[in-house]
Amino acid sequence: MGIKELTSTLFEVLKKRKYFFISLAVAIVFYAINIFLANFRDLTTIIKNQGFFYMLKVFPLFVITYKDFFTYKFFIGLIVLSLLFGILISLISYKTKMLKDFSGKRGFLTSTGIFLGIIAPGCSACGVGFISAIGFGSAIIAFLPWKGFELILVAIFLLSFSVYKILKDITKGIVCEIPKIKKK
Repeated sequence: MGIKELTSTLFEVLKKRKYFFISLAVAIVFYAINIFLANFRDLTTIIKNQGFFYMLKVFPLFVITYKDFFTYKFFIGLIVLSLLFGILISLISYKTKMLKDFSGKRGFLTSTGIFLGIIAPGCSACGVGFISAIGFGSAIIAFLPWKGFELILVAIFLLSFSVYKILKDITKGIVCEIPKIKKK
């Protein structure tokens, strides 16, 4: 399967409004969550001193000015991660619907099981922002030669691979692979 086929499949999925908006919404939420986790201590201090609603009022400033506190490579890396994650979730939703339509089962538990079964091994970038929230951010980054940019590159690679694999599955369609029986 070539890049042309995979790109065509991606555009076919994202051409549908529902999946385009899923991608966009998930990318924005993923970006905001990473900003929240990266600024967790500051935000909890604001909550303690000013209250929760004040934190909600100033949080958009953290989201908008995030690029001012980090280098552009980190900012661009987070944007790429957010977009890839949004695309991955959109493709997973599409594949889940495809499988549900094929199997004919319409139950909530069936859909949830399929969705979780596909996403569980595919989402490796979820922990990138979480590292700083649990206090390991500074300790880990101090020992890395590129000051943590390596983690972003690894996450981008893993998410790209996950998007590639699910696009390959969607392009192939729903096929039951039957192993060949060797003749004696």
